[in-house]
Amino acid sequence: MDEKLRLSNAWWDLRVDGTVEREQRQALHQELLIEVAAGHPLHRRPVIAVAKSEASDDIVVHLPTTGEWARVHLTWKRAAETPPWPKTEFYETVEDLERTLTSRTEPKG
Repeated sequence: MDEKLRLSNAWWDLRVDGTVEREQRQALHQELLIEVAAGHPLHRRPVIAVAKSEASDDIVVHLPTTGEWARVHLTWKRAAETPPWPKTEFYETVEDLERTLTSRTEPKG
């Protein structure tokens, strides 16, 4: 994973290998697996949770097979969503993602 991602204080960096961060990564990954249904662009794609917004239900994930990044707005419905939920924005580069994370707190749509 590209470790160059810089996060503002509005984001909890989950790349730290502490117990709390590890538990958060697992919980967020599990919720994402539950919410993402067939037809969603993240369905069956490997992702790594790297950050959680302190201001919303948004998370940042890295897609290691393509090098892409995504910002996902989890609904916490604890059930499969109908695409396009959970709302997801993709970024080809870490720089594109960083620009978006510093310019606003909520995803489009």
